[in-house]
Amino acid sequence: MAEPLDPVALGIASALKSLRTRAGLREERLHGTELTLETLTGLDSVRALVHAGESPERAIVRAVRAAAGTLEPTMSIVADASLGLELSADLVPDTDLYAHDLGQRRDALLRNWDRLHELRSVPAGKAPSPRALRLDVESEALAALAVALTRLPGGDPLPETPAVPAAAQTREPHSGSGVSPAELQLFGAELTKTLRTRRKTIDQAAAALDLPRAEVARWAAGQELPSEPEARSLDEYLTARGSIQNLVIELRFKPDRAERQLVPVPLTSPSGPTLLQTFQNVATALRSCLIRDADGKPLGWPRDLRDQRDKPTAESTAFGIRTLLLLEDGLAADLVPVAESLPKMALPSGGYGGLEQSGARPEATAAVLNALRRVAATEGFDAHVAQMETDLGDFEKYRPFILTTMLETSLLLTSGTNLTEVLVDSLLAARRPYGDLLLWPEKAEPLLIDPAPSVAHTARAVRVLAGAQAIRPSLLVQEALEQAVAWLMEQRDLHNAYEVTERPVDGRLEPVHIRHFTAAWVVKALVSAGVPAAHPSVSNAVAQIWHSYGGDTAALWAWDNGDLPIWMTFDAVEALKLANLAVPARSSWSPPQ
Repeated sequence: MAEPLDPVALGIASALKSLRTRAGLREERLHGTELTLETLTGLDSVRALVHAGESPERAIVRAVRAAAGTLEPTMSIVADASLGLELSADLVPDTDLYAHDLGQRRDALLRNWDRLHELRSVPAGKAPSPRALRLDVESEALAALAVALTRLPGGDPLPETPAVPAAAQTREPHSGSGVSPAELQLFGAELTKTLRTRRKTIDQAAAALDLPRAEVARWAAGQELPSEPEARSLDEYLTARGSIQNLVIELRFKPDRAERQLVPVPLTSPSGPTLLQTFQNVATALRSCLIRDADGKPLGWPRDLRDQRDKPTAESTAFGIRTLLLLEDGLAADLVPVAESLPKMALPSGGYGGLEQSGARPEATAAVLNALRRVAATEGFDAHVAQMETDLGDFEKYRPFILTTMLETSLLLTSGTNLTEVLVDSLLAARRPYGDLLLWPEKAEPLLIDPAPSVAHTARAVRVLAGAQAIRPSLLVQEALEQAVAWLMEQRDLHNAYEVTERPVDGRLEPVHIRHFTAAWVVKALVSAGVPAAHPSVSNAVAQIWHSYGGDTAALWAWDNGDLPIWMTFDAVEALKLANLAVPARSSWSPPQ
């Protein structure tokens, strides 16, 4: 049951219900309405807009549209149609969605229910009945909108002092003259480093952009900034994934240079591409990052997709192949040479190792075999599997990351073998007690001092154990899933995780740095365990996946420090596809009995 609204939000909800009738919330209607608008004009966001020069009527419409854009997708869609806010006006051909009659808008909303959710890249769920929409769903959406109007996303009250939003489309253009010399030098240094990284000269860049050499030289020397179109062209020429354009925008439009202050109303962004279109952009971006030989033949992907000078690595190439298999439902003809090159990256002694590893390691071999099995289903990998089994020692059994990576591949290759059973048993044994729950920490070796449970490692374990349970049910696995899933559903802090494995090798420690895209793993875990994609715990994780998306210019997922590891894009794509394909179920989920 929803919590009762406070008196302010209750008054706002009542005003919105009155305004949804007839044409809805439109500026021209507010000029002549007999309805009392004091409840809305008294909002901090509306008052700030009026203070910035907007009319009260326009300020109300802008503030409500902005708040509606921050709601959970279904609530946003319903509030949009109920009030006629036109958030999707250019994307849905059905003009009745924003008709001047509430009944027509409701009918159009139900007709376009699936499409409107697809535009938000979320599962639609079952459309409500006309009666439920009118009596229940609209009231819930307008109540959520009322709360959003009193608070910014995240629950912080709206600040009294207007500030400039970060979105570039809200800023007024300025010349580069307001940029400080230090900032110009910063841009020049960044451009020079990018040119050097891409092995390009100023002369080559000027020729490619059809600009005078002296102009590009002034940019590199930190004397001037390019315009936004010029920065975009530089991005495309240097395959900078939007970094140059974003830096130019940031320097040109800093808040303290604004000619007029704007208010902190979260503006609704233009409706972006559908999930399908985003996936197409990702596929194009991944192809552009392929390392090629002198004849243009694609060989594979580097460890970081920004660096085209690196050699392709086996693990990155494996993740690239798996990502494009997900995006395109099969291996495209242009990727056959990449698939053919992957077996050639094996070490002479067999198996695969990472860049930081001095020999074959079972987790690296497993990651590569996972891709090879999908593109060469008839080939045998017995020798590699035998080596993985031989290399599974105590160190590996103490590391949930290694166990889950190996188990995922073992289920794909030889689900009924002894290796799979050993991996399942070892993974269950790697849990530690936390209250009355058994969960996974980062590592489970002896003599650890109070290790904390790890969201990322628990999610990885749930994901792979759900697959094992589907193939060969086990009461022990079922119990482990129930406890871990219940705990994961309560977690809201899904910050990315980082670990270092220090494997003893020939009398020394071999450190390997590992990063985990926690939000993506939580989505994969919960959906694999049967939690509906519409459940708030999944929706929260999906939203956090999108926070790391580089936008349509980069079309890839970026780590917190700006790196572009290919496995991160794979994790995001796999998680989003799972969530999109999941069949919505009842909103209150309980673990299977």
